[in-house]
Amino acid sequence: MRASIAAVGVLTLAATLTSPANATAERTVSYRGYELSVPADWPVIDLTADPTQCVRFDHNAVYLGKPGADQRCAVRTGPTTDAVLVEPVGERTRVTVSGEKYASLATRVDENVAPAKVRSVQPGVYSGLGFDACAAPSQAAMDAWLGSGHRTVGVYIGGVHRACAQPNLTPGWVGAQVKKGWHLIPTYVGLQAPCTSFQYRIEPDLNRARTQGREAAADAIAQAARLGMDPGSVIYNDMEAYNIGDPPCSAAVLAFLSGWTDQLRERNYRSGVYSSASSGITDLVRNHDNRAYSRPDHVWFAWWNGQANVDGGRFLPGDRWAGQRIHQFLGGHDESYNGVTINVDSNFLDLR
Repeated sequence: MRASIAAVGVLTLAATLTSPANATAERTVSYRGYELSVPADWPVIDLTADPTQCVRFDHNAVYLGKPGADQRCAVRTGPTTDAVLVEPVGERTRVTVSGEKYASLATRVDENVAPAKVRSVQPGVYSGLGFDACAAPSQAAMDAWLGSGHRTVGVYIGGVHRACAQPNLTPGWVGAQVKKGWHLIPTYVGLQAPCTSFQYRIEPDLNRARTQGREAAADAIAQAARLGMDPGSVIYNDMEAYNIGDPPCSAAVLAFLSGWTDQLRERNYRSGVYSSASSGITDLVRNHDNRAYSRPDHVWFAWWNGQANVDGGRFLPGDRWAGQRIHQFLGGHDESYNGVTINVDSNFLDLR
């Protein structure tokens, strides 16, 4: 459920949202002439009073105001759930409700924003360090981190399970980073494996799973193109850990990722997959030569062994995706450069 509304009105959201306990107990929240009826146990967070508050969609809450440029967000979050962001966009008021399939959560598109002036193919050719954060950092933070050894930044461009609001992630922001020499890793967090506890999951039927993968890729392409990322770019599907000992579950994931890959290639983009080394990446390695599935062009494996290289060890043989791999070698932690601290995952890239 999404709405972008320009006149005074009343929105009743409680009936469509999942409340953890008392679905019938409601409260009324007023903001900019609107009244929203929401579950009574949801916290209401005023972003004007605290612009550094992280707007996140992994717990029930109502956020009022514009997300700040320097949100304090942990890079690791839980599965998305129902939450509401009500923000001013010029003279308009936009209401974003998390949980809608293939919605680009909290992506703000102002009709008066000029088209991107810088277009690029991402992440391009690069070997070295990078990081990813839940929310795209502010320009000031990115400039401060030019003093680090990192030259790539992972950005979450969309997907139903994207966990943080992205007030900074605009075509202008992307263009500015490209001009300053940053490479970007466009990441899409969509449907998850059917054997997980995520709210939105891939369907077990393999034909339907493949179609869902194509649908996700079509949305990811639209989001990437809007941000100025041209055909030739690699878009990574974030497939979180799942039980590879469940054959129907693995088959559904592989069918979904095949649809993802097929759609991206047909539109002249390239397919990437992010997953844990011991689940999704292991499944891809096992099926590397299986013609029943379409193999992705790039892999991004999470193996938090602290080693800044692209050695996949027992999980990823050296002759699989050589020169087309990223290693996430350290999970969520704080790093500081030039006085700016961000909670990040650390990556090493070898992209040729």
